[in-house]
Amino acid sequence: MIRMGNRSRIRIIRMRKVPFIDSTGIHNLTNLCKRSKKEKTTIILSGVNENVYQVLENSGFCEVVGKENICPHINAALERANLILREENI
Repeated sequence: MIRMGNRSRIRIIRMRKVPFIDSTGIHNLTNLCKRSKKEKTTIILSGVNENVYQVLENSGFCEVVGKENICPHINAALERANLILREENI
């Protein structure tokens, strides 16, 4: 996590060991994303497999977190985090 003061600017949630997600998981992720937006923290999901991604997309969750913040692996998530930080410092 990258911290500014006492708050994290970016939070990466690793989901590589998540084989499926149900409505409760989507609800919890949605609440986390909404709280994080209020705190000006960006959520990035990493290691999202194709099945989980399809469920997230069908539920509308991708619009909450932003498709660009759902990454297939940790390296892509770290690259996304670095891009966000660079854009903020421009």
